[in-house]
Amino acid sequence: MNLKYLFKTGILMLSMGLLVSCSDDEGDLGTGEPDAQTYETQVYLTDSPVDNAEVQGVFVTVAQVMINGQAIEGFEKTTIEVSSLQSGEAELLGSLDLESGTTSDITLVLDNETDASGEAPGNYVLTTSGEKKALTSSSNELSLGDNVEIHESNDNAVVLDFDLRKAVVTNESGEYSFTSDNRLSNSIRAVNSIETGTITGNVSDFGTASADAVVVYAYETGAYGESETSADEEGLRFANAVNSTVVAEGSGDFELHFIEEGDYELHFVSYEDTDADEQLEFKGELEAASATDVDLDLLDLSVDANTEVNLEVVIIGLLNL
Repeated sequence: MNLKYLFKTGILMLSMGLLVSCSDDEGDLGTGEPDAQTYETQVYLTDSPVDNAEVQGVFVTVAQVMINGQAIEGFEKTTIEVSSLQSGEAELLGSLDLESGTTSDITLVLDNETDASGEAPGNYVLTTSGEKKALTSSSNELSLGDNVEIHESNDNAVVLDFDLRKAVVTNESGEYSFTSDNRLSNSIRAVNSIETGTITGNVSDFGTASADAVVVYAYETGAYGESETSADEEGLRFANAVNSTVVAEGSGDFELHFIEEGDYELHFVSYEDTDADEQLEFKGELEAASATDVDLDLLDLSVDANTEVNLEVVIIGLLNL
């Protein structure tokens, strides 16, 4: 056998082995670029409440969640009573590995037809009388308007805040439906919880409001105008509020969770069931002030990440708008 031939063949095979090894080290495709670092990111669903006394619960069936085109691995269709996820409560949908940076798209896929048990409808309002009223949207894929920043950390938690007050509308006949697709997508706020704080408080003179319910709305500073008190074409008031919650009637407590770091103003609003139809009608905005700190302006609050702003609030009376 030709020793020179064996020598050349051995060198060739060794060179090919080194080439394959280098390609494996440099990336899956051998491009010379290392694999991108990814970070485990959990995905949660939470809710801002619907202001309708007839509503016992709102149920939404989630078929899938995708971030940057990547679906949650192993996700199974689930039906969630979204209206129960308040005061910081959130439902874990699953997790996925994401690269650091700003997400390019977040898509929530709903099942309008059947729930997780295979029963129709998939999304519905449960009234206090026990009746299921279907909620449908013309598109089951909702592309959310918010993108979030994924940090170089395994503590990332993308929270999808489903604002039912904006998402569910009622017509004059008392029938429920999801709002238009564009507004429905924009009614779901996406944030990374590690970039958010909390506003909590107590209304110490709740009786002055003379109302069946008081709702507190949080706005980014400067985003509130008098037109917010007027109903739009779909009957929605305070459409540009970042978050809202009902002040607890007995204790006067309120909580606003997953508020992104920044400056905010709070507006307290009175509602009454004036015609005994179990639906709350807008009465007016209330004048509110800090009960403990005269220098604290409820229209200029600073919220930092991973902190809680706690307020003591007194209601002075109804504002004349």
